[in-house]
Amino acid sequence: MPGKWNNIYNQAWFPRVFPFAVFMAFIMLESAITEHVYLIYIAKTVVVGLILLHFRDRYSEISLGASLKDIIIAVVFGIAVFVLWINMTWDFAVIGQPGNNDPYTMLGKGILYPAIFFRIFGASVVVPVMEELFWRSFVIRWLDNKNFMSVPIGTFSLQSFLITVLLFGSEHNLWLAGIAAGILYNLLLYYRKSIFLCIISHSVTNFILAIYVLYSGKWMFW
Repeated sequence: MPGKWNNIYNQAWFPRVFPFAVFMAFIMLESAITEHVYLIYIAKTVVVGLILLHFRDRYSEISLGASLKDIIIAVVFGIAVFVLWINMTWDFAVIGQPGNNDPYTMLGKGILYPAIFFRIFGASVVVPVMEELFWRSFVIRWLDNKNFMSVPIGTFSLQSFLITVLLFGSEHNLWLAGIAAGILYNLLLYYRKSIFLCIISHSVTNFILAIYVLYSGKWMFW
């Protein structure tokens, strides 16, 4: 068994899939224990963040170098996704019943602000890294070639584009907004050939959304 585990652990797909799998397991737990959703989110952020940190040396596709122009482009894409996200809330475009996760009514004063911090940090830092590694580094390339590391970042194929966009949309309760986000993040990937810029764009979207939620009280987006 140890030998088999080591073989799995050393596979190129593992550090890109395992954090996402753990994240989804926490989401299932949140759905089952809704009264403790913020406490579970703290645990989810810490655990998934530590897993990503553990595997950091194996994410060769994340190159931190980027020009100011590229960063501005990524930020613009991120803002565009945010605008679409808060406006594509039609009844037919929502899966299930949106939650009302108001931390001010769910949490006591002692945990309120730490919970909000971890919610923002998780959404703005941990989630973008985890999801971009899974969707736009692993899945989008694996669909074209099971030896996905041989496929250059940002390689376009209609099959991988459509499937990734649809699956990314299905991951979110705002499925149509998720599809729109998937399209824009994919287009940024094809345009700039950079996972790092996709992470920045995704991070901008989620950070602005978090500030918007706190300002507006529209907890359905959390």
